[in-house]
Amino acid sequence: MRRAPWLFIAPLLLVLGCTRPEVEAFRQRPTPVHVTVSLPSNLADREPFQKEYASALRARLATRVVVIPEGVKPPVGAVELQVDIRDISPAPNRPSAAAVGVATGVTVGAISAASGNRGWGIMDGLFWGLWAGSHAAMHRERVQDRLGYQPQVVRAEVRLLQPGNPEPLWVESIEPVEVVEAMDPLPRDHRDDDGRIREEEAKGFARVVVQKLSSYFQWTRFTDQRFYEDPASKKAETPMPPAAEPPPAPKPEPPAEPKKD
Repeated sequence: MRRAPWLFIAPLLLVLGCTRPEVEAFRQRPTPVHVTVSLPSNLADREPFQKEYASALRARLATRVVVIPEGVKPPVGAVELQVDIRDISPAPNRPSAAAVGVATGVTVGAISAASGNRGWGIMDGLFWGLWAGSHAAMHRERVQDRLGYQPQVVRAEVRLLQPGNPEPLWVESIEPVEVVEAMDPLPRDHRDDDGRIREEEAKGFARVVVQKLSSYFQWTRFTDQRFYEDPASKKAETPMPPAAEPPPAPKPEPPAEPKKD
């Protein structure tokens, strides 16, 4: 029994020992982070969406590391948080619970029949189709009850890139269910406001990304937000000291009085 703890400690030591040197160096001394967001080119209102998601990420990430504000040139050694949102579609475009059940039932039934279980293939498909359909319906109802609205489907891949390093420091996939679970409900008078819903979707997405980054790099929360300030701009904003006033001109001496005889 005394050797049992090593069964858990040994894999942990192995994982820690396999951490790449550049990843460990960034974990110990993180450099400023530059955030970029890209969305599908065929998405309507693509630019506003990109700005909304990038702004939410910067605001959330600035509570963990130094973030480069929008429009500021990244300094030498800064890393890039590259967010590639591959799917962002309205909730009505998602398959209904019935469609999910039918698709699952047909797939399971076909696999079961192909494996030689022809007698039970139809029953397997029916069982798993009903289960998948009811599960999808329950999930949609739970989301609607908790949030008061149906959010969009957001799926993305996020990378942390370091200049000169061909391999990302960190890569993670973001799934729709993670974003939905991280979103907050809206007041009743805002549940039909597309702008407020989009803002909350961006905040939920940012919560998921920053939580995963913080867990991987072991970041702790700051007491305030920290943004990078360009030293050149700080010098330009520093007011020049007032010029010294010239010394007063010497007063002319009064003319000498004539001597009396």
